[in-house]
Amino acid sequence: MRPFLPGLALSLLLTLALGQPLQFQERVFLQFLGLRKVPSPQKLQPVPFILRKIFQDQEATAAAGVSQDLCYVKELGVRGNVLRLLPDQGFFLCSKKRSQTSSCLQKLLSFNLSAIKEKDQLTMAQLGLDLGPSTYYDLGPDLELALSLVQKPSVRGKSIPKPGKLFALQSVPQPRGALHFNVLEVARDWYINPQKNLGLFLEILVKGDRDIEVNFQLEDTCARLRRSLHASLLVVTLNPEQCHPSSRKRRAAVPAPEASCGNFCHRHQLFINFRDLGWHKWIIAPKGFMANYCHGECPFSLTTSLNSSNYAFMQALMNAVDPEIPQAVCIPTKLSPISMLYQDNDDNVILRHYEDMVVDECGCG
Repeated sequence: MRPFLPGLALSLLLTLALGQPLQFQERVFLQFLGLRKVPSPQKLQPVPFILRKIFQDQEATAAAGVSQDLCYVKELGVRGNVLRLLPDQGFFLCSKKRSQTSSCLQKLLSFNLSAIKEKDQLTMAQLGLDLGPSTYYDLGPDLELALSLVQKPSVRGKSIPKPGKLFALQSVPQPRGALHFNVLEVARDWYINPQKNLGLFLEILVKGDRDIEVNFQLEDTCARLRRSLHASLLVVTLNPEQCHPSSRKRRAAVPAPEASCGNFCHRHQLFINFRDLGWHKWIIAPKGFMANYCHGECPFSLTTSLNSSNYAFMQALMNAVDPEIPQAVCIPTKLSPISMLYQDNDDNVILRHYEDMVVDECGCG
């Protein structure tokens, strides 16, 4: 039987936190996160403002005990439970001398979509082009940004990718800050047919006529653009198997167990510190979370008052008749999710929601 992964995830975290590291279980947990192995990034990638804001909003909402749909990203207006920021893996192309052409720069944009699982549904793909700070001030001609599909494969230093179908053309009067483009249909085509993922052809052109002074300014502008240009692809996916309408509510605040519980079944506090597990190098946020655990006795005389199921009551009753039947045990009866920001094996920044990671209530079962 296939293991119940969310429960396994919590079980693994508890096992590791209690000083009983199991490499096999850790490997299974990493697979649950969609990772091949423990990531070891050279440095943490910068987290874009939108991902950090979504994470902080969700944490604030959960702390306030307000219900929310974890498979709907309200900040983006799309369905989804996994957000990935894919870095550009492309390269700049050498164009002709700029005094003889209207091209300021050309770049192949390349994004690896292989981290997206087969069952995931693409609901958003947004190309972000950060042109950096203002790169020119009194330059006469405006710049124009053109995005095209790549017509044929390219190999660095061996062939030059040719632009194919143009799907975005935008005037850039002052290149400052980020520009965003909806490339959902393109990304879906790449996802369904990976062999078509040849990348995007980006070209920044100069509009209008130019004189010698403008040419001099333009060379400086283009050089600055090449240094400051940063491209990324924000992808949102939805896994239908992880998004059932009945299980999308965040937890309300749960009061701490009373001291009078004694040895009876109740919730105990347990904080999982990712630094203690050595995972702080790739988990960006949170630094840890209050996972909690269930422990205590389930005596027959108190089964009905310990948040137990009807089945637990009958099991306790049968145990009183036949001691070979095991007693009811203390188990989680209410679990809630957490959100995690982390870096995967390909240096993608991921924002993902994981169900059944926090024990809110315990009972006998």
